[in-house]
Amino acid sequence: MIEKRWQGVQQHLGFTDDEMDLFRSYPNHVKAMESAPAFAKSEMVVEVIEAHNCAAGYKKGDCFVVDAEGCLVTGACPPRLCVGAVYAFKPLVDRMWQAFFDNATEVLHDTVHCPDVGVRRGGAGAVTMRMRIIPKGDWQKDHKKHK
Repeated sequence: MIEKRWQGVQQHLGFTDDEMDLFRSYPNHVKAMESAPAFAKSEMVVEVIEAHNCAAGYKKGDCFVVDAEGCLVTGACPPRLCVGAVYAFKPLVDRMWQAFFDNATEVLHDTVHCPDVGVRRGGAGAVTMRMRIIPKGDWQKDHKKHK
């Protein structure tokens, strides 16, 4: 089973055999592949929990879905992607990868704020977002539940 997973990674990333051998030589890659089952079975949802004057139009309840590889699932995200918002939640993705690596599905600090400080502090808008984990592919069901 694990060997099939390795072969899938090699095919997906287009690694040559030499590149795959090098990739597999890193102990952290081996641990992630063999000891972090939640990683492959989960997606990350970053939900807007508060928004004011957002130029992208984000409002409370809007969600961004990030797959286990760190890629936005575009069909599950707002139509306008603000680079400030995506930049702001990138550390949450890193924290969750570490949690998966440590065989957990929660992080202590799961909330971030976009870099815009809001009109009262010299900016324009302000968006606060929180991350949670859902089973892979369940973003439509999850979004309806949290609306």
